[in-house]
Amino acid sequence: MTDDNHIPPWQDMNTLCRNICVSPTTVDNWVRDGILPPPRKRGRKLMWKWSEVDRYLTNGSDGGAPDAEAERIRNGTRRAAEGRADH
Repeated sequence: MTDDNHIPPWQDMNTLCRNICVSPTTVDNWVRDGILPPPRKRGRKLMWKWSEVDRYLTNGSDGGAPDAEAERIRNGTRRAAEGRADH
């Protein structure tokens, strides 16, 4: 997240990892498992649209009710955004 708490609308791997508090390997696994949307390749970079990431984490890849893993991730991401370290 940037200093002014603004989440960029498009994010590369490093920015996405910082915003959802996971490693690049976890992002790759979550994309494979459908927890995160697939990235778009722009030039040499993989980019994620934040609104899609948020929708996947909130509602799951099918747009329905979030599964338990996505709900856990969403709650952790919200705590990180709010600056709380509790689990």
